[in-house]
Amino acid sequence: MAITANHLISDIRGIASSGGNPNEFKITDRQILYWVEQTRSLLISQSLAKKDDINDSWIQYIDCVELEQVDASTCCLVDTDCYVLRSKERIPSTIDTWKDNWIVSVTTIDGNMIPKSNPFKSKYQKYNKYTHSDRGWYLKDDYLYVINDQLLTYVSVAGLFEFPSDLANFTSCEGMACWSYDSNYPISMSLATQVTDIVIKTKVNPFMNFPMDNSNNANNATPQQNIQNKQSE
Repeated sequence: MAITANHLISDIRGIASSGGNPNEFKITDRQILYWVEQTRSLLISQSLAKKDDINDSWIQYIDCVELEQVDASTCCLVDTDCYVLRSKERIPSTIDTWKDNWIVSVTTIDGNMIPKSNPFKSKYQKYNKYTHSDRGWYLKDDYLYVINDQLLTYVSVAGLFEFPSDLANFTSCEGMACWSYDSNYPISMSLATQVTDIVIKTKVNPFMNFPMDNSNNANNATPQQNIQNKQSE
């Protein structure tokens, strides 16, 4: 069975509510999702730091990134009066590690791979008689740039994104959202178990065990409001 964000949130909410009053756990789904994504990002970052293999289930796809033609001077290291392609929207942040980014692949819509490049390489590539016309991609200021191709209108981007829900702002070429609470969540079963355990131990339990504030007319306040009151003191 596919794991979704709703499944993860429901599991955490169910564990938090077991053995007590379910009404005491008044945390929004958005907050629980943030805890899940924060913990998932940390665990994957630790795994990548150890040079472990990438699990395919961690990868997300933005199937239809629209490109537009921009002056190459926007790339800083490329001469003016020429043009490159740039994504219309910024690409969501990838997992934070020693590597510059965790974009796994950029392909044309029909599946042809576009090699990774960088702004410095793109500036001098035109002087290489063997590679001067080769396509390439790189990220700058979170925008995706594609060089040596003026005909592409869309590309597909695969990556290990820091917050999977950021892809909700993108749609596939068929118009389907690239992320929703009910879509496949980029996590393996074993990692989902780890994430749930850590969220329960480090987020939910401290929240549930936080002492109630009975002062200053706070008798009717929720635990979440009591925490906020304590933090503001």
